[in-house]
Order: sequence, then structure tokens, then C-alpha cells
Amino acid sequence: MPLHKYMIEHLLYPAMEQHKGNQIRAILNELQLSQKANAPAVQYQRLIKLLLHCKQHVPAYAGLLPDDSVILTDPMAVLRTRIPLLPKTNFQQNPEAYLADDIPTSARIANCTGGSTGQPVHFYMTRHQVESYEAARWRGLSWYGITQGSRSVMLWGSPIELSKQAQLKNRLKESLLKNRRILSAYNLTEQDLTKHVRFLEHYRPEYLYGYATILTAFAQMLENAHITPNLSLKAVVSTSETLEKWQEELLSRVFRCPVANEYGARDAGILAYTCPEGGIHITAENCVIEVLDPVTHEPVPDGTSGILAVTDLTNYVQPRLRYLLGDMGTLSPASCPCGRNLPLLTHIDGREDDLLIGSNGTLVHGNVIGQLLRPLDGLRAFQFRQHAADRATLYLVKSTSGAPLDENVIHNLLAKALPNVKTEIMLVPEIKPAASGKTRYAIRECPLPR
Repeated sequence: MPLHKYMIEHLLYPAMEQHKGNQIRAILNELQLSQKANAPAVQYQRLIKLLLHCKQHVPAYAGLLPDDSVILTDPMAVLRTRIPLLPKTNFQQNPEAYLADDIPTSARIANCTGGSTGQPVHFYMTRHQVESYEAARWRGLSWYGITQGSRSVMLWGSPIELSKQAQLKNRLKESLLKNRRILSAYNLTEQDLTKHVRFLEHYRPEYLYGYATILTAFAQMLENAHITPNLSLKAVVSTSETLEKWQEELLSRVFRCPVANEYGARDAGILAYTCPEGGIHITAENCVIEVLDPVTHEPVPDGTSGILAVTDLTNYVQPRLRYLLGDMGTLSPASCPCGRNLPLLTHIDGREDDLLIGSNGTLVHGNVIGQLLRPLDGLRAFQFRQHAADRATLYLVKSTSGAPLDENVIHNLLAKALPNVKTEIMLVPEIKPAASGKTRYAIRECPLPR
């Protein structure tokens, strides 16, 4: 084992546990045991405990929850029948109502989301909550043989994040305490490609970690330049954005290793992780995930895509029950060949506002735009924005090489998928990511038909 990795795992982490009471590895050990044994039972008991806590200490829920005996008998039914869905906007309007009165101010850790889909959501966490999130991440990574001391490179694209990380203190912390280096992939250019490859081959990371779009852009540049980095990666880990099948195949082909998909949210924790066998395992010990019809908000059958309502079982300081992250996914009734006793998502389908309005009010997933446009020669980037049920704009970035784009062909392709939508095509020099660094291909800016 490399010396730096050994020091982190056998000296630094034990010292943190002894000096600061860090519980990440203890929680991780519990998760490693429950994943093949009693994860559903752990989820059930933790939901009971959270509901009882909310009834007694959280004003927003105190009047909604029934007698303790009812909660103890069937907490899942109580959650789904007594608790209304909580959109982010509702929480933002009165966040104080969700603060628990038994958690002291000194124990609250302020945080906020990146605001990639609107105004950032400000909320509080506790140390145990943060450590539970981290433990869930390390469990998922452990499925690929990755441990806390494993050397990594983070490909990050947010100018906000990079400005923070640029400080010397943070660079030292990343390198010395986390065995991690950050590779600035913001405005990544082909001119930097040789320098980046030389750095990776010299640094020899065990895994790469980053946004799906940034990892994909890097892999596409490497493939287009016919460069195969001399690396022995345990995994490429995609986070924060929807990872499409074609992106997973590209990353696996270019980096010659498995591709892990980490699904989570800053205000909900690590919700699911793919294993090497391809199963998207829900972190059942830490959360309850419901899949609901995007229009009626009724539960949908397994195998049907819907919006996700998340109940964070580790959040006692500012609980958000049945919280709508704005994401879509599909539950699977199957079990994974890996043998882990965790529920599965068939697919993580992206954002709720990726859904586009098609003919006669039917819903069409935004990934159809990518399926239509990605094969076109001469196209470097695109973003489709539906402003109303009958009106949209397609922003295109032309490639410096390849055949000229034929706008008539594009209009005809779009007319087949969205026949009632009049689309204006606009050529732009670039499509900038959101402030969080995330990039999306299809965005609906109008409400769904009810």
C-alpha cells in the first residue's frame, strides 16, 4: 500500500475519530453489514424514530402526525397518507417551521444547494447527518475497491467551486488529507489535453470523479485525438448530473474501467450508487424514496418513470418529509446479482423539468432531443428550452470541423418528436453551464398540463 494512502487510513482517520469523535467509519461499518442483511428493517425502524421526532419537535409536522401507536404499526402508510408532498418552493417560504426545537443552534451546520434550477435552497444539517452522507458515499465506492485513502482526481467545472479550491490552504487539504487533486475542467480546451494526460499518468489516481458532462467532454477529446491514457483506474465516478447510457459507454471505452454513477443531492445526501454489476442501489438505511406520477402525484407501478419524493432518515435538525428534489427515476422490482439487499432504481431519468410537452399534452422526456441531435455531424453542443406548450428555442454550437449543419433537417427531426411545438434555432458560440457547473440538454420552462 502506498505510504500516503496508508497514513490516511491507519493514522489520520483513527486520529480524527479519537480527537474529534468522527463517526464516518463506524457508520460505514454498519452500512456494510446491513446491505446484505437487514437494510429494509433498518429503514423501517429509522422511519418510525424520525416520525415520532417530527411529531414532538417539528412545528410543520406536529399537527399532521397521528398517535404514536399508529406510527409504530405502519410508518410507511403514515408517511404516504398523512404527510403532503414538500416542493422546494414551499420549504423556502417558511424554513423555520421545519426546524426541530430540541436541536441547539450550536449543532446546526448551515448549507445551501448550488441553485442550478433556480434560487439556492438554504438549510441546516448536523454533524451526524454529514457523516452519514459521507459513509454512504464510501460504501458505494468500496464496491469498486476504493477506500478513504485511495488517490483520486476530481474533474470539476464550476468557477465558483474552483475559486474556493484555488486557495492554498484548500489545495493542501485536498492533497494531504484527502489524497486528491483537482483538475480544472472549466473551459477545457484541446490545447490543454496533452498537459492533462501527462499529469494523470504521472499522478496515477485510482479513480476519477466529476460531473457527467465534464467527464464526457474530456473523454470525447481524448477519443477524437486518438489518445489512450496509460492509467489503471478502478472506476470513473460520475456525480451530480444524469449519466446517459452513451456517456457510460464512452467513459468505459476511453478509460478502460468500470463507470460508477453516484446519485445524490446536497440537501438529501447520497441516495443511490451503482455497483459493478450495474444495479443502482438505493441507500435504504438513510432514506425513503417514492416514485410518483408527475401530474397526479399518485404512486406509479415499479418500472414506470415518475418524480422522486425523498425522506431523509438522517435529518433531525430540519426534517423535510416527502421532499421533491425535482428529479425523476424508475423503481425496479428486480434484485441485483451482487446480492446486496437494497432496493433498486432501474434508471435515474433526470430532472422533472426535463419533461417536454408533446402533442395533445402528452409528456416526452427531454432525452429524445439528444437522441435526435447527437448523431448529426457538425454539431458540438446544444440546449433545447421549451418556453410554452407550442414554443421553444434550440441553441446550437457548431463544430469547427465536419459538414455544415442543415437546419431544415433539424426542424424535421424535431417535428417528429414534438409536432405541435414551433422551434426557433439560434446559433451561439457556446452554451455555458449553470453557476453550479452543471449542464443540461433539455429544459422545460412552462408548467405541465394538469
